[in-house]
Parts: sequence; C-alpha cells; structure tokens
Amino acid sequence: MGLILGTFFYIVFALIGVFTAPIWTRHQAELIRVLWVLATFCCWLSWALIYMAQMNPLQLPVRVIKSS
Repeated sequence: MGLILGTFFYIVFALIGVFTAPIWTRHQAELIRVLWVLATFCCWLSWALIYMAQMNPLQLPVRVIKSS
C-alpha cells in the first residue's frame, strides 16, 4: 500500500505544478510544465526504486564476530 500511496502523492504533486505554471511565468509556461513533470518523474523513479529495493533486498546482512 505504501508504493501506491507514494505514487499518488507524486501524481498530485505533478498536477499541482502543471496547473500553477502560468502563475509563475507567463512567457515560458509550457517549458515550466515540462520541467515540472520531468523533475517529478525523476524524483518518483528514484524514490520507487529505493523503496522497492528495501522491500526485497538482494543480499542479506551477514554478522561476522571476530574473537581475539
């Protein structure tokens, strides 16, 4: 449920940026929209990969005890 909820958060975040882009700049609103969506997608992809890597790690930690 965490991955779906996080993805929903990023979608809402991207939509806020897309709809508020004309408020920030009038001349380059299309560029700001593209950059906002691209930045949100890159952040989401990074977050999703890190989140899924923690769900099923490829290597388990090995405890090594050295006695002197």
